[in-house]
Amino acid sequence: MSEDPIYRRASYGPSSPEVGKRGASTRRRIIEVSLELFAEHGFFGTSVDAIAKAADISRATLYQYFPGKDEIFLELLDECGRALFRVARRIGPLGPTEVGFDNLNWWLGEWSWVFEKYSTMFVQWTVVAASESEVRPEINRFVANYNERVSKRLEESKLVGVEPRVAAMAMTALVHRVNLFIHTDRAYGRDTQSIVDALSVFLQLFLFPETPASVLHSLKLRTVGVGAITLPERPSTEGLSLAERTEGLTKRAANTVRALVAAGAEQFRVKGYHRTSVDDIVEAAGFARGTFYKYFSEKQDLLTTLCIESANRALELAYELREIDFTDPGDNAPREWTKAFIEYTEHYAGSIEAWTERTAESKIVHDLGSYGQASLDISLLAVLAPYPRNYPFDPILSALILRALIVRLPQAAQEMEEPLTLDESIDLMLTAIRRGFFTAVEN
Repeated sequence: MSEDPIYRRASYGPSSPEVGKRGASTRRRIIEVSLELFAEHGFFGTSVDAIAKAADISRATLYQYFPGKDEIFLELLDECGRALFRVARRIGPLGPTEVGFDNLNWWLGEWSWVFEKYSTMFVQWTVVAASESEVRPEINRFVANYNERVSKRLEESKLVGVEPRVAAMAMTALVHRVNLFIHTDRAYGRDTQSIVDALSVFLQLFLFPETPASVLHSLKLRTVGVGAITLPERPSTEGLSLAERTEGLTKRAANTVRALVAAGAEQFRVKGYHRTSVDDIVEAAGFARGTFYKYFSEKQDLLTTLCIESANRALELAYELREIDFTDPGDNAPREWTKAFIEYTEHYAGSIEAWTERTAESKIVHDLGSYGQASLDISLLAVLAPYPRNYPFDPILSALILRALIVRLPQAAQEMEEPLTLDESIDLMLTAIRRGFFTAVEN
């Protein structure tokens, strides 16, 4: 993306003589009420009719300004995109020095400030980017161009061991995801400044592992201490798991249920939960629509079963994680676990996004997500906390950063213009983990 608008129809807007001041005011009102509705109901839960009603105009009038909801979203995305580019232009020199660390901390703070100002757009950005929509290519184009700008700054910093383009991708993926945790109440009560400071330390060591402890102590960073993560009660899902749904069925009927669940997982992964219809699922599975309703009451019913399976697998991986030693580069166990986790997130991507981004109207789905995430976070905390460190470190925030890393980095690596292979993604994740969390920092 250049710094030109992402999208704007040439015949509309404040500069058009046909629209004038009154039209400019109407256009702005459409944008503002859309932002409010996206915040309240989500992008996919907001209709053009709802936007027109909230703006006190007719549907026909709205179409004089925007061809549809996607274009309104892109106009809003353009606003926050411009703000991010302004921050990127002002990044100072980076490196293993007090000035470099201060510049990194400043960039992360400014990025978080933009995120807070446009939080609705950033939250919805994640939801829309995970679905098959007209908006997704524009989002990917913006991210690619933003990363290119950050990469140029990193090239000047003479990184060792990580390509600047890859490091830029990791930086923007992580700063977006950890801010998303804050604005979707998944940061265990930590505030923005605390997570900016924790992320500053992690990224400084990931980019420049030779940074001395004196540099990491040069800023008055906010740390909370050890703390703990409480595991919420697992919701009751009696009769809804795949095993329970297939119990007592004939072999053929059980295979039909499994095929529908597998088709649902794939369709949710490719198109996103909201863009997937029951027709998409039955077509992919090779069954009639009536077959679906024989075993599931609605699409969300199938999603619940997927979330149960996903939560069960997350719990298995969480327990396995506690036996992993990421500090030993000669041990193959971290690589095998990381590969298994990537396969898990790819298979259940649609259901994971549905629960993490709160896009499904189901308390069971939301509660399963909270339970699965807390289980993983507790294991991440157990891996990170015992390692001795002589620099500012917040274990819980570091667990959140590690969660963002293992969940988001493989996805972001696939969205690059030259995607990383699976082995390259695993290498990057292990490098980031070992540098960012387990570097033996010298005084």
